[in-house]
Amino acid sequence: MFSCSRKKERLVQETVAQRVAAFREKETAKCRAELLVQAEQIVDSLLLHEALSDVQDSLKQLRPFKPVPPAVIAPIDSLKIKPIFEQ
Repeated sequence: MFSCSRKKERLVQETVAQRVAAFREKETAKCRAELLVQAEQIVDSLLLHEALSDVQDSLKQLRPFKPVPPAVIAPIDSLKIKPIFEQ
């Protein structure tokens, strides 16, 4: 009778150990899947931010700045213009 109870106890322990191992494996897979989803969201948001910042930088450089007009140059002589050949 004593050996029968040991066999039952050992069988129960093995069954419990199998169930615990299966539960751990299932929970590990579920946690890994959740972590992958979170990591994908983070990576996607970083890539989107980088792409948008590149586009915004390129749009800023699309049109060059307006140059400053040159300074006015004074005429060399102040004589009036007259025709070279008179009629």
